[in-house]
Formats: sequence, C-alpha cells, structure tokens
Amino acid sequence: MALGSFTGIRIGLSTIKAFCDVKNKPCISVSSLEALAYTVVEDDCYICSMIDAKHSNAYMSIFEKQNNIITKHTDFMFDTIDNLLLVLGSFKKKIFFVGNCGILYKDVIKSYLKIQVSFYEDLLASSKYIGMCAFDKFRKGEISNSHTLSALYLKKSNAEENVNLS
Repeated sequence: MALGSFTGIRIGLSTIKAFCDVKNKPCISVSSLEALAYTVVEDDCYICSMIDAKHSNAYMSIFEKQNNIITKHTDFMFDTIDNLLLVLGSFKKKIFFVGNCGILYKDVIKSYLKIQVSFYEDLLASSKYIGMCAFDKFRKGEISNSHTLSALYLKKSNAEENVNLS
C-alpha cells in the first residue's frame, strides 16, 4: 500500500513525538519550503521556495537572505501560480527560485516579473539543508515539544476535498 503525503507526514510526526516524549527531548520543525531556501548560496537576495501542487497551483514562501542569515519574509501560501506571481510582483531585489515549480513555470515567471530572477535546478531539500535550518532555529530558540509540534497543511487532503456533505 502506497502512502500519500498526508499519511506519511502523520506517521512521521507521530514517530518523532513518541521519541520526544519517551526521551523527554525537545524538537524543531522544518518545512520543505524552509529547507529549500537553504540551498541558495548567494547573499543579499530573496528566495522563493515553490513546490508544484498540480493544476497550476503551488505551495510557496518567500525568504530573505542577508549576511548569510535566512529569515522568512512571507507566510506559507497555497494558491494558483497567477495569484502567487501577483505577490512576487512587488519585489525589487533579485529573487532566486528553488523547488520544482520554479522550473515548471520558468518562462511564465520570467515574462511576468520585471526584476532579475535565477533558478536553482534539480535541488532537493536534503537532510543537509534540513539540518542547517534546524540548527539556525535552535540558535534562535525556536524549539518545540511533542505537544506543540503539528503538521502544516496548506491544502486539504483529497479525502477532505471530496467529502459530500449534502
């Protein structure tokens, strides 16, 4: 039986929560969008982490990198590519796109945005970048525990979307 992303996230979180409870240890949450931002090596720029959500939709968040410090500039978003590009339209500094969505919509992004853009291709949010982000959060004191740790779902699951309440 194949596990979907919702099921996989729930199982993974339950496992981490159990380890934290048993060992009485704190935990640090890192989203895929945050980890992707850590793949950018350039400084003094914005980073747009975008993951394809099918049907011209995407998950997105924008980060700013200055003096090699990455900070979240916008909340996590889920919307159509067109609406997400409207958010990006107000940015004046170079934007680096990471994640598969930037590559899928490269031509649309270039034609819409009037600033310099670059695209990181074939990069994944590997354990190295997850660890870098978690370490930065640890240094900032952004630590959770098993009671506050929860999944961040930007979109309803297929089961929730297909519920017929009539």
